[in-house]
Amino acid sequence: MNNRKKLFSLVLTLIMFTGVFNMNSNVTIANASGTIQSIIDSMTTQQKVAQMIIPAFRGWDNGSGWKDATTLNSEQKAVLKKYSFGGVILFGQNTKEAGQTVDLVNSMQKANSQGASCSSLFIAIDQEGGQVTRLGTGTSMPGNMALAATGNPDYAYMAADVIGNELAVQGINVNFAPVMDVNNDPANPIIGVRSFSDDPNVVATYGTRFVDGLHNNAVMAALKHFPGHGDTDTDSHTGLPLIEKTYEQIKQTELVPFASAAKTADFIMTAHIQYPNIEKGTYTSISTGEQVYLPATLSKTILTGILRNDMGFEGIIITDAMEMDAISKHFDSMDAARLAINAGADMLLIPVDMSSTADIKAMDNYINGIVAQIDSGLISIDNVNASVYRILSTKAKYGLMNDDSLNVMKKASRITPSKELAVATVGSKAHHDIEWTITLQAITSVKNDNAFPVTGDKKVVVLYPSEDQKNSIDYAVKKLNEDGIAVNAGNVTSICTKDKSIEALEASINGADVVIAITATSSATVTGADTILYMIAKTHTNGGKFILLSSQLPYDTALFTDADGIVACYNTRGMDQIPTGLPGQTKYGPGIPAAIYAIFGGSPMTGTLPVTIK
Repeated sequence: MNNRKKLFSLVLTLIMFTGVFNMNSNVTIANASGTIQSIIDSMTTQQKVAQMIIPAFRGWDNGSGWKDATTLNSEQKAVLKKYSFGGVILFGQNTKEAGQTVDLVNSMQKANSQGASCSSLFIAIDQEGGQVTRLGTGTSMPGNMALAATGNPDYAYMAADVIGNELAVQGINVNFAPVMDVNNDPANPIIGVRSFSDDPNVVATYGTRFVDGLHNNAVMAALKHFPGHGDTDTDSHTGLPLIEKTYEQIKQTELVPFASAAKTADFIMTAHIQYPNIEKGTYTSISTGEQVYLPATLSKTILTGILRNDMGFEGIIITDAMEMDAISKHFDSMDAARLAINAGADMLLIPVDMSSTADIKAMDNYINGIVAQIDSGLISIDNVNASVYRILSTKAKYGLMNDDSLNVMKKASRITPSKELAVATVGSKAHHDIEWTITLQAITSVKNDNAFPVTGDKKVVVLYPSEDQKNSIDYAVKKLNEDGIAVNAGNVTSICTKDKSIEALEASINGADVVIAITATSSATVTGADTILYMIAKTHTNGGKFILLSSQLPYDTALFTDADGIVACYNTRGMDQIPTGLPGQTKYGPGIPAAIYAIFGGSPMTGTLPVTIK
């Protein structure tokens, strides 16, 4: 316990540290604006368009089989040199190991520098923490809903500070985070625990502190998904959601977090969602032939009217991925580009994933098509120039212009990525210790009818749904014993419920003093509820105690009130191997082991539910 208190004191001290990076340097940018403007004046239309695009390079397949892009081939390097894009987005296929990621990022920046670019690339990633992480060996952190469950916004800062540090040492300078969506629809299939809360003020508070933590490492933050993706039961990756709210209604909920952090955020990412009571414009779907409303990504009313004019956002507006079904299945790619740019979007995210020669040709056609629309007047050149100005001004703010005299943050002030530093930093024991401390504070006791703490001499059966969660359970038992809380590992039996019959599960809990069942619900719809209810009744018939461990969205806790104990941890990710404390280990989720640790008395459960359970 003393070691944990010391660590807690240490990490609290971190939040009092004044960051070495000053993100409030608008005066200097204004003084350099004439020079930035002269650069823009000298750029060709093609160069301007390229600055407005962030492609992906997930892999490569020219017919001989897919290969993840942990390195770039000559064709991919050539297209980076040819166009000098505004940036590149990385995915898990690109970032498997820290040292390898540094080499990849350096090769991208080198290829970019060999062209006509006036600046370095934005190197972007979705490293939200929790369920959405891309770094193969990074520190995952417990996730946004868990951060809000701690009741302490400074933990959002500390989590983002660790995440930002791990990105910076690898040369990644933009994080498409935090999620600022209010999870006000329990049936939402895509946001869920990625949201801090169903309370817009909680989302605003924790999201703003998250931005501060990224900025402490000179990593740019992107709020998403404007004007809000929380109140829909459709996933925009696979469909085109529609929200029937008015502008006045979203002012009270969805827009609150964005308004709170808009002055400090570098980017705001749009949502591919229809708001027919706000944007009345329509388009004939290329898939169905039916009229669809212009989603926020393509809406001038929403991007320029609301975000720019009403809310005063001066940073970069970036679309969500243009390859997502919400856009690509309903809109011609050239029409979508035109509508987005004219609506006020500054950057187009992943119009093409350049993973083959055909994809590179598609990018050629895409850029040429946008240039042609600008030349013909279909796309506003004023919008293009304003967008490129915002992009280059932001790069100057963060030391990414080639001419260091333009940079507010001088290049010498930025962390210089190196393989050695990255390997020592990414997923380090120090970072995982902070992760563990924060996660323990998030563990929430929803109900406790003398169910826990469970003593180490009890016969315990843990039922878990995903095979990689066994290591999570074993790690908790290992950590309990290391911390002086005796738990006989031989008394703890872990059973994976996947493909198990009800008869097999019933047999597995016979003789158990305590049954702990881990659930993983991604929306208000709970699968397998009848089985859980049966197991609760059977446990009670056998004279045992039943503890429900809700490992993802806690809405399922309302269905199992007959359980003796109910605990929520908001992170269902498992472990490929038990942590060793050495660098280079595959990322893992801290939620389940922290919850098991707390159930056995390793830590008090002080978390509170960040969402309303009905």
